[in-house]
Amino acid sequence: MTTDQDSFDAALRQQFQDDGEPADAGFSLRVMAALPPRVPLRRQRAARWVRYANWVAASWAATGASVLLSGVNGPPDAPHALAGLVMLGLLAFWAIPSRWSRG
Repeated sequence: MTTDQDSFDAALRQQFQDDGEPADAGFSLRVMAALPPRVPLRRQRAARWVRYANWVAASWAATGASVLLSGVNGPPDAPHALAGLVMLGLLAFWAIPSRWSRG
């Protein structure tokens, strides 16, 4: 199975093999050296589990907010309404990408 990135990488390798070194006084080599190394597989798995945990937390927050604000047994009282609004705030925090949460 090939992805678009794999085909792009293959096209670049082919171009560099067909053409000579670029005449840019070593600029390309300095750019390549400055690029970050590939992310280790272990960190990729950890990031995947963090994303799953983020989705679970957002799902629980949405469920909790809907239960607290639904008013099944009459209109929600102040503590239940406040808790529901806090759950909605947490849902927004986890769902909207920001510097602090990678939603």
